[in-house]
Amino acid sequence: MKSFKKGIIFTSLGTYSNFLVQLIVNMILSRILTPKDYGVVAIMQVFIIFFNLMIESGMGPAIIQNKTLNDSDYKNIFNFSAIFSIILAICFGFLGNLLAVIYNNDIYLNLTWVQAISIVFNGLNIVPTALLNKRMKFKTVNFTLIVSNFFAAIVGITTALLGSGVYSLLYSAITSAFLNFILNRHITKITLSPKLEKRSIVEIWDFSKNQFGFNFINYFSRNSDNILIGKFMGDIYLANYSKAYQLLMLPNQMFLSVINPVLQPVLSEYQDDVEYIKSFYYKIIQFLGLIGVPLSVFLSTSSRQIIFFMFGHQWGAAVVPFSILSLTVWCQLTVSTTGSIFQARNQANILFFTGSISALILVTSIIIGIYMGSIITVSYMLSIGFIINFFVSFYQLIKFTLKGDMINFYKNFITPFILGIITFLVLLLIKNINIQDILLSFMINGIIFLLTVSLFIYFTKEKDLIHLFLIKR
Repeated sequence: MKSFKKGIIFTSLGTYSNFLVQLIVNMILSRILTPKDYGVVAIMQVFIIFFNLMIESGMGPAIIQNKTLNDSDYKNIFNFSAIFSIILAICFGFLGNLLAVIYNNDIYLNLTWVQAISIVFNGLNIVPTALLNKRMKFKTVNFTLIVSNFFAAIVGITTALLGSGVYSLLYSAITSAFLNFILNRHITKITLSPKLEKRSIVEIWDFSKNQFGFNFINYFSRNSDNILIGKFMGDIYLANYSKAYQLLMLPNQMFLSVINPVLQPVLSEYQDDVEYIKSFYYKIIQFLGLIGVPLSVFLSTSSRQIIFFMFGHQWGAAVVPFSILSLTVWCQLTVSTTGSIFQARNQANILFFTGSISALILVTSIIIGIYMGSIITVSYMLSIGFIINFFVSFYQLIKFTLKGDMINFYKNFITPFILGIITFLVLLLIKNINIQDILLSFMINGIIFLLTVSLFIYFTKEKDLIHLFLIKR
């Protein structure tokens, strides 16, 4: 718990600093750039994530989990990552020709070559970042991230104001990737090895291939909506949908980007102690449920105020999709932790199997939603898919990895759902107050939400759980 809290503290500082910077940048750029610009970038982002996934190939978690690697192995793996990064960056550059044909827009011919630069540096950064996480240098990891994103924000806003349009988003991404790699490599002192030996890759291959398989499957299940909406509905529909989905993922970024990077390095030390991991994990699930369920209610009931406040009135078509999708925030928060537990138990094979089932559920939901004809129906069907995936994923984790009982696991959600119902009733009462000012309405809803959650926790035994994670040393 001490190591976990230390990691949480420094990761929180990094995550929330970056969240604030990115939020401000997004609010500014959303008022400078058009929905069409964001639609183009949303399509690009799908393929950027895929190529970064290909470069990573599960190496990061495999390095963390493997306890037999030495400095020579790290340098050798760094060699492979460098070569692979350059090859895939070139492939990404040529991808622009295909995207220009598919989406009938020549802008992709140049955009992919510009973005290829960030892909190289993201690939080079895999080994240095994994080494820092393995050594539990969470303070260092997040310090370099803060510095990189700060300068990336300056570059993005400045170039957008100078009229760079969609390119300003790419310049920002390149700046972040470049600085993050330079700083992490300098700190770890990792260098290329004069010899290229496959022995080091063989050492991590078994874990890495299953992790990569999961990432590959998860990528398509999480991005098929962008690919299909962009193809069959167009840039404008995709832009509004992606804004809604982007907000849906914010709680994940705020909480899980703090917890997940710490979970595997800390719990990997106890990979054979199932009862310890299960007991520790159940506390985390209850904590996330206590946050996620009432937050889902708040985001859904305040969707109009949130969209207009953050992005402006031009994004009105994103309000309804966001109000639907945000009801599944609690699913996202809890399910997204399962990967770290599979990794910590050294069961990447079960992670891959579970990810395959999840992909089938989510992609089927998206296809049905698109067939029904609107981004609203996509939002409804995807939300149903998220809930089904919640039950399937946790069944695999609890029954086969943690050897637990499903009833005892579900008991962790009783109190969170009681709080969710109370939050809904309270927000329903104040909804009748007709406040025209968007900011004022949002602030009132937010204050009432925070007061409701705080009072509930204070007057129930859940305050002990909060003390455990946030206060008790």
